[in-house]
Amino acid sequence: MNEKSVKYDIDATDAQYGKLPPQAVDVEESVLGALMLEESAYSKISSIINYQSFYKEEHQKIFNRIKELSDKGIPISLIQVVQSLKDNDELNEIGGPVKITELTDRVSSAAHIEFWANIIQQKFIQRELIRVSSEIRISAYDDTLDVSDVIGKASEKISELFATPNSSIKTSKDLLLEMHERIKQNYLSENN
Repeated sequence: MNEKSVKYDIDATDAQYGKLPPQAVDVEESVLGALMLEESAYSKISSIINYQSFYKEEHQKIFNRIKELSDKGIPISLIQVVQSLKDNDELNEIGGPVKITELTDRVSSAAHIEFWANIIQQKFIQRELIRVSSEIRISAYDDTLDVSDVIGKASEKISELFATPNSSIKTSKDLLLEMHERIKQNYLSENN
């Protein structure tokens, strides 16, 4: 998996009205803290979220180190995560050991971690929908492009969202499938 951080361009209209991409930074911090408190917590959420699900780049880096520890069979703990970040020259980038300690201070257990992970994934899917919608809108304004190519590319981009690893939120997936089906039906009805 590519560890390059995912960045989101805020659309000019959104910037004009002060809109921020969907996010739940407090929830992200709670999940990361809980992952370092309870060893078994990662297995509960590894099928729900991945590093791209996190909005903040620092959180993506921390999650990547937690995943790496889990993949190597190393117990996940505050000490191990700090050491892994340090070994990868990322500790200062995320705010140092104090930041990691603050994350664990935010939660007392991982009791609701699956619920929190679903919130994070929901926000990620919303950001992806905004990104894809912006790309589709830009293409739709381009008079040099063939409309059927634009519709085909739009359908392709929406399909890519279904293939996103860990996109397990049923309601979002159902909405995406419905949107994809509508685009396909509109395209077929216009070309028949």
